[in-house]
Formats: sequence, C-alpha cells, structure tokens
Amino acid sequence: MDNQFKEHDVILNFSFLGHRDVQAHFADLNIALLSGRHIQTGEGYLFTLVNHYQDEFKIFYRSLYGLELKQAKVDNTNYYYLDFPEEGKGKLYTSDRFREMTSWEIIVALMLLNMYYERSFEQAKVINWEIIQKEIMESELAPLYKKAFFNNSIREFYTNSEWKVLFDKFKRVLRIFDRWGWIKLQTVEEGEFVFLIRESIDRFGKLYQYEISHFDIFIEQINQKK
Repeated sequence: MDNQFKEHDVILNFSFLGHRDVQAHFADLNIALLSGRHIQTGEGYLFTLVNHYQDEFKIFYRSLYGLELKQAKVDNTNYYYLDFPEEGKGKLYTSDRFREMTSWEIIVALMLLNMYYERSFEQAKVINWEIIQKEIMESELAPLYKKAFFNNSIREFYTNSEWKVLFDKFKRVLRIFDRWGWIKLQTVEEGEFVFLIRESIDRFGKLYQYEISHFDIFIEQINQKK
C-alpha cells in the first residue's frame, strides 16, 4: 500500500509537465540539462522554467534518471545543473552521456577560473585570443601553462604554427564549455575568438579541487604520460 501511494504521489508531482509554459520549453530544458549544461540567471525561458518549477524538476530527475537537480549561487547569480547523487552514480553514469573531463579541458578550465577571479571587479569577464596568449606568456602560472600547452617546452618565443595549433585546440574546448554554460562564445573566426566567462565556471572549482590545489603535480603527471 505504501509503495502504491508513493508511485501515485510521484505521478501527481509530474502533472506540472502539462502546464502550458512547461510544454512550450521542456524539451529544450531537458536536452540542455542532460547534456551537462549549467543554466544560470539571464538565460531567458530556460532559467525561468527551471527556477519556477525547481521542486517539481528535482522529483522528476531523481525519479526518472537517478540524478539530482542542484542549485548554486556565485556573485549574486544562481545556476542549476544535474549531478549524481552522493550514494550512487545515477542511471546515466555508464551511458555515453557521462564522461570525465580531459586533461586539456581541465587545464583550460583552470586558466579560465583564475582569470574569472582575477577580474572579480569587472562586471563582464570578456576574453579574447590575445588575452589568452598574454596569460600563457606572462601570468604567474606561465611556466606551467607553457609546459602544458607546448609539450613541456618553456621558451620566450613560440612560432606562428605552434600558436595556430594551440588556437585550434582552445577553440574546440571553448565550444564544449559553451555547451556546458561555463562561457558564452560571442565571436569565433579565423585566428580570433571572443567569449564571456560565466559565473557557473565556479562548478569546475568544486569538481576538481585537487587538480587546482596541486596544479604543478597535475601538469607533471600529464607530461609523463605523453
């Protein structure tokens, strides 16, 4: 009897899917969340929908996917994302929807996280390829960035072809981060990109605390595997 009641209770909670605003935008929201997107303040109808029905969506994703809909707040900006429950990995863990970040993605994300906090007093954290190059060559972490991005080679000068290879790799990673909601790409063209670092990049800091705290060791481990 108790189990029947619980199942009925869940069905009642799913009745919100019949609401007009949910029907209009649920497909987009569901695809975005399941693909790993972080949906934050300012994303129009997606944020409005998940924010308004957050309690209902928490039950929905927990029941159907074994995932937790979570909310976080950074610099007065709220964002939502799906995560695995603490007691298990959820139903999508073994599917092709789940994967760990690659070493390249971790390094780029760490750089962007540092740049975000360095610009804490700037309302819009707008970054382009020239700023990335300067960060690699002149920042406090420049020796480690050079090791990571240029095959363990620390120099004062890199050729145009070396920068071109690095640019293409960055562009691919940035497209992934754009899908995840950590950045917003504004311009992508030959030899240039412009993007905005979004508040939800904070999630990376929570996921990879060890790599951030031991970045030098992490870089050495990567280079040893090459």
